[in-house]
Amino acid sequence: MTENSTNVDLTPTEIALRLSELLNSRISNRQINQLLEELGLQKHIKTRNGKSKWLLTEKGQKYGRVYLVTNTQGNWSGNQIKWSEEVINLLQRQLTRLTA
Repeated sequence: MTENSTNVDLTPTEIALRLSELLNSRISNRQINQLLEELGLQKHIKTRNGKSKWLLTEKGQKYGRVYLVTNTQGNWSGNQIKWSEEVINLLQRQLTRLTA
């Protein structure tokens, strides 16, 4: 993990909400995950049991960190990538290029 990743605590859903407000356009967490993958910050894989999983790439370590999370009912736990504030500007530039 690099020293550049401060405030690493945003989920793709939270990023989507912020970018939706900034760009005045509906952006989904799926779009955010796809953009993060296109930028080489994470990789999507299917596990042996057919479930989807995101892995943080070496490049993504500048912007994100993997946390072990448990849902509120305590019946599920697993890894989740959370992202720094810095990734919002990176994604906003990417989205602006795609819509220009």
